[in-house]
Amino acid sequence: MARYENEAAAAADGFTISHEPERSRYVITASGPDGGRVVGEAHYSLRGDDVIDFDHTVVAPELRGTGLSGLLAQRAVTGEAVGERRVEASCWFIDGYLQRHPELLRG
Repeated sequence: MARYENEAAAAADGFTISHEPERSRYVITASGPDGGRVVGEAHYSLRGDDVIDFDHTVVAPELRGTGLSGLLAQRAVTGEAVGERRVEASCWFIDGYLQRHPELLRG
């Protein structure tokens, strides 16, 4: 199984990460003959205008260890949903990601 260091490498193998604001989540989609399937998501809840809480993250078991979950976390905590909000993480995965990347946290 490949190890993805960036979104371009993942995209070359048919994986895309996108934001679905109407569902309060970022998703990884794997391309396929049926138009693609969601293989990962990072869900969030907005707390007023000031806070975004990433409360659930999952990637298909067969894709764990490929780096896709880290790419998903990166996109989620730096994506347009965050804006000027303070990021919180009640999800253990996003919390761990932020501990490894404290430069991504805002006051």
